[in-house]
Amino acid sequence: MVDVGRAESADELRLLMQEVIASIAKPNVSDLFPFLRPLDVQGWRRWAAGKFHKVFTMLDDIIDRRLLAEATSYTDGNNDFLDVLLELMAAGKITRDNMPTILFDVFAGGSDALVITVGWVMAELLRNPSAMAKVSAEVSDVLGGKEAVDEPDMERLPYLQAVVKEAMRLHPVTPLMVPHKVVEDGVEIGGYTAPKGCLLIFNSWAIMRDPTAWDSPDEFVPERFMGSRKAQVDFSGKDFEFIPFGAGRRRCPGVPMVERVVPFILASLLHAFQWKLPDGMSADKLDVSEKFTTVNVLAVPLEAVPVINTSLRS
Repeated sequence: MVDVGRAESADELRLLMQEVIASIAKPNVSDLFPFLRPLDVQGWRRWAAGKFHKVFTMLDDIIDRRLLAEATSYTDGNNDFLDVLLELMAAGKITRDNMPTILFDVFAGGSDALVITVGWVMAELLRNPSAMAKVSAEVSDVLGGKEAVDEPDMERLPYLQAVVKEAMRLHPVTPLMVPHKVVEDGVEIGGYTAPKGCLLIFNSWAIMRDPTAWDSPDEFVPERFMGSRKAQVDFSGKDFEFIPFGAGRRRCPGVPMVERVVPFILASLLHAFQWKLPDGMSADKLDVSEKFTTVNVLAVPLEAVPVINTSLRS
């Protein structure tokens, strides 16, 4: 039976999160004229405070319900991310006050990034039938007649891993890195002197399409990550021509989750279904133009038709 009340709460939380994230890109006169900041002329600070209060109240309620369930042994026995946090709290490694903030970061940064990345990969595969055929064949050969995909299977799907990297190279979820502040004099970048105190914003989208670092930079070529030096490139940010998650100490903390979950989701989708475009649309007509809000998304939402893989039926 579906708990209607909790389903409505989940939907409300999702909408609240979307509003909070969307507000990041809203123009604010206080950003242009800092002396107006204390006045909150447009009311964005008050608006955001109200939304954050609602979000954190809901997250606190989720945590309290789980604590109550564990105290009364009313659990299903399946550990999830919240259970892991509760174990860390019980071990004294994090505090109860930290938990809503961690959950907020996961919902705000992790969930959207996963969905958007999977969408970009599927769009590029549907737009490039040869790559779709190749990755589908690899998944079929490796998984055979298995009903479900297991995490260890990912190590045997190198082309799928290359497809994920190539899609993220072309379409990073966050094309602009968070601002970095110059903390000392004498910093020079690209022949330009950056004075102490100024903010620098790095365009990872442009960096990963730099023709001096990539052959045919605007083309979807997963093979570039196989059998060459690029095959060693990973998400660590140590190779500055490939930084979908940034680099250094401020690299996105969601890297381990994306590395594991995105290939797993894609392998599951490609194993269970064959995919085609709707209404006989040809691959070259698929629009993969980008729309930048707070993140980089498809300007035209992807529509695809799944056809059940009958070979998996018992």
